[in-house]
Amino acid sequence: MDQKRKRQLLFLGILFLLILAAFAALKIYKSNAHETSEMDTESYVVMKIDPSQVEEIGMINGTESINLLRSEDGWKCMEDESVKIDSDAVEHFLDLASDITSDIRIEKVDDLSQYGIDQPQINVTFQWDDNMYTLRLGDFNPVINRYYININDEKTVYTADTSLYYGLNKTLDDFKQLEDAG
Repeated sequence: MDQKRKRQLLFLGILFLLILAAFAALKIYKSNAHETSEMDTESYVVMKIDPSQVEEIGMINGTESINLLRSEDGWKCMEDESVKIDSDAVEHFLDLASDITSDIRIEKVDDLSQYGIDQPQINVTFQWDDNMYTLRLGDFNPVINRYYININDEKTVYTADTSLYYGLNKTLDDFKQLEDAG
């Protein structure tokens, strides 16, 4: 009976060590998998601008064309100078567009039309001094839940999530200053 008890204890001890080793191996595997996924997620700079430098914004979306010009008094609508523009709304728009990154980059694209860039849903131009950036948002890809975007007709296409689309898809009403009810 004493011999049987020793074998059981030895068996339980070995089983305990195997479970401990399996737990340690699993912990190491998860740690390495997490580090690998972080390394695989690379971010590409699509556009980086200083919002305070932008003097003119031109936008074309499916419904209208808007041109805003920075003046000493704030922003003005070039199509209708009687429209009062909410400078905070324009600055918020510029902040959103000032630093655009993407996790997918497609280089050396010969045919931008396959991504909808040739007839973009939204076309936004930012201009200051001798600098000009034109951002085009093309087709939506439902498989990856992203829009295709392009800068300055370069042969590179990036992707952007829907928040960029909704953040840039503005009408003149979005920039109008609200009238005080009082």
